[in-house]
Amino acid sequence: MRICYLLAVVIAVGCTEPLATRPPVPRHVLVGTWSSPEGSGWPIQLAATAGGADLRTPCTTAHFPALRLDDSLAFLARGVFTAAVGLVTAHVGDSTSIAGRVVGLQLIVGAFTLLRGGSGPVVCNA
Repeated sequence: MRICYLLAVVIAVGCTEPLATRPPVPRHVLVGTWSSPEGSGWPIQLAATAGGADLRTPCTTAHFPALRLDDSLAFLARGVFTAAVGLVTAHVGDSTSIAGRVVGLQLIVGAFTLLRGGSGPVVCNA
């Protein structure tokens, strides 16, 4: 009886672990929040859920469908700008794309290396 109780507790704890803390798995949807390290000069943040992903820069936000990882933990998607302010060439409704990959605990998006976790508020200085 004690073994059944212990097994039930282990299963319950395992099932309550947030998806965002689990390591990414090939052919699954990327879930979690990553941001550029403090002091990196250009603050960006990617917030990904099973329902889609938002990439935020100081003056833009782009929305993408759920980011499904391939066998090498890479992803590629087309999305649309949902916010564009300041002196940027993008306009709300313009299409855009995102490409990246998971490397250990880091997320590489274009030329940016992002770390797990969110960042503070980002301000557009334009």
